Amino acid sequence: MKPLRPEDPEQLGPYRLVARLGAGGMGRVYLATSPAGHSVAVKVIRPEMAEDKNFRIRFRREVAAAAAVGGTYTASVVDAAPDAETPWLATTYIPGPTLAEAVAEHGPLPVEAVLALGAGMAEALIAVHAQGLVHRDLKPSNVLLAADGPRVIDFGIVRARDGYQLTATGGVFGSLEYMCPEQATGDPMGAEGDVFCLGSVLAFAACGRPPFSGAAAATLLYQVVHGWPDLTGVPEPLEKIIGLCLAKDPALRITPDRLSAACAPGGVEQLPTEDWLPAPVAATVARYQAAVLDLVPTPTTAPNAVDIARSTTGANGACPGGSDGQSGEAGDSAESPVAVMPRAEANFEGPTVPEQSDPCEKPARQDPPSRAHRRSPARSGLSRRSMLAAATGLAVAGGATALVAVRGKPRARSASPPVSAPEPNWVYTGDPLLQTPAVFNDGTALLKARPGAMICLDLGNGSHPKWIYQGISLSPTPVLLADGAAVALGTGATVIGVDPTSGSERFTLDFGTDFQFDQLLGAYDGFALSVLGARLERQSTEQGVATSTDAVFAVDLRARQAEVIPISPEDVGIPLQPVVVSDYFVYADGLRNVSVRSTHDAGSLRWRHPVGYDLRPGLAVLGQTVFAIGSELIALELSTGRLRWRAKPGHGLFTSLGAGGNTVYVTGDDPHGVYAFNAANGSRRWFCETPQLDGDHPVTVGPNAVYVAALENKNGFFAIDAAAGRLRWTFTDGRDTGVNGWQIACDRTGHLVAHHYDRVYGLPSA
Repeated sequence: MKPLRPEDPEQLGPYRLVARLGAGGMGRVYLATSPAGHSVAVKVIRPEMAEDKNFRIRFRREVAAAAAVGGTYTASVVDAAPDAETPWLATTYIPGPTLAEAVAEHGPLPVEAVLALGAGMAEALIAVHAQGLVHRDLKPSNVLLAADGPRVIDFGIVRARDGYQLTATGGVFGSLEYMCPEQATGDPMGAEGDVFCLGSVLAFAACGRPPFSGAAAATLLYQVVHGWPDLTGVPEPLEKIIGLCLAKDPALRITPDRLSAACAPGGVEQLPTEDWLPAPVAATVARYQAAVLDLVPTPTTAPNAVDIARSTTGANGACPGGSDGQSGEAGDSAESPVAVMPRAEANFEGPTVPEQSDPCEKPARQDPPSRAHRRSPARSGLSRRSMLAAATGLAVAGGATALVAVRGKPRARSASPPVSAPEPNWVYTGDPLLQTPAVFNDGTALLKARPGAMICLDLGNGSHPKWIYQGISLSPTPVLLADGAAVALGTGATVIGVDPTSGSERFTLDFGTDFQFDQLLGAYDGFALSVLGARLERQSTEQGVATSTDAVFAVDLRARQAEVIPISPEDVGIPLQPVVVSDYFVYADGLRNVSVRSTHDAGSLRWRHPVGYDLRPGLAVLGQTVFAIGSELIALELSTGRLRWRAKPGHGLFTSLGAGGNTVYVTGDDPHGVYAFNAANGSRRWFCETPQLDGDHPVTVGPNAVYVAALENKNGFFAIDAAAGRLRWTFTDGRDTGVNGWQIACDRTGHLVAHHYDRVYGLPSA
């Protein structure tokens, strides 16, 4: 904290500047006081940046996107004027050093403090990702250590996950030592990248240095992409937790929700709000607090309600920079403040929000639907635990037996020119769809959309829905067909069954306040469900703060009962993406084993097969064989776990998987393309080279073709002849919708349904 200089402004909007806090590439940060006497941090954009029209556009959109971010472990938004002659924004001031400053002055933090730090940062990411944003620059200087817990700051280069990126093409953003591999290689970075960066920050907090190093930038980036992290001196359990963050493959990283639970098993509500820091660091925090008191008198009033209202709209209730939600030219609305992002170094490269979204709209706090009116629109926002995003298991097909492995170099089929992409039979446009493939039922396709709807489209002409049922949760898994109903989750621990023909509600089962249901994992026995959720435990019978434990539930729809299936420590880690069949619950656990539990017998463990660090979470079951991929494809006997055969790619890794008939299909990353293997003995049938693919999406298997999504969703998806292994066609609508990738489904008769953000395409099969 330094005194103001003669060139510094004395006032910005209603805020009186009292000291300098820091500076960065895009501007300066000042300590200021509000009219009510509250301390705020005000960021001021450099004049040369303010004169750039494109920067103004990015800054407005950044402001609108980051305004939605809240939570205990981020700094509260107060005010902004992105269209003023001198653009500025204000947030609550957090008195305390950055993690970088604290470690430089006092050395690494003790284990207990690092665990509290990890839980708080994970909760901050949950808040960021729940709004569809990615931070992209987690580093020690962007974490403040306050007396009551950490704060993640500097959302200057967050970007909207659902929209478009306006940063400079080809630019690398973030700090080299704390980058994730995706940033280092220039690949798209999603929420998983923030987790990698968080792991690097925790390593720094625990041992005083980043986990990757290099004398030159190129050497350092190579280590981030290919090298092993140096965790020397990091004690357990921190080493294991940090290792789960630093997986090279984004799909193998622990999720923020599970990271929070690993760092704070009793729940973040139980974390200490004082004395969480070692005494020397706490003394530094006290110095910051004292310095502020010397400059800013203690306020005698609560925050001004007008300021709070101004944090969501302009001074006249209009969107900043224009009217009716439209951005105006620079300087159009100099007195129009909006809520913005937390205090940090002045470093702003803007994100964007989805083109389909109102950039001035801040999501309202939403209430759950009334149980008496299940058909009313859903009000529940994206829940904390629904961030445990997971795709469903791959389709189960008819039987196959296995013999021995036959290895050999795959032959790439000749790249004969594909036919033109087919014209859709129909197109449906509506609300944004959840990232789950369609489910087929009696000539219809069932999908899920925001803000909480189940949609039924006729396969003959789905341009208008047959029916829409409102009132389901945003659980990120497809509709399940069980007990004659289309089943989805509601709020709390409710299961909703909808008549798949008429869309009328058949039942709503509420399993009480002791449980929370988050995802439908699968159905079996015709009337039973497997559900991922949490068991809640309270200290008293009163409703309120509760600790939670991840759990899998076996839900019997006919008996109206829910039984907890035990989850062991090995199951915590990567997102749970099981395949659920009649007697078996098959999944990749957190210690990189293929694990199988019984769907009966209270979920007893049948077997575990160790695979290793590169095991992908998506598995497949075909008849009595389990297939898993990573550096190789393995086939395991479903009942015993015995290895039947294994096969390796020419180079690189296998990245996604699908199975149908008597063939297993996998995608590879070196070279890029699709392999077909005989499911019985592992012999290679063919290899079809393609452009780079999205390895996080399973291979969709149809009766005559397989379908795989391109890495960049604007490039659509590819249809490959299942028998000949030749590329037939590529389909795309040419839109770039950020992380909202293509979701592809094909039924046994060849009906192909693909959806992309807010559009559904009914296509003729290949």
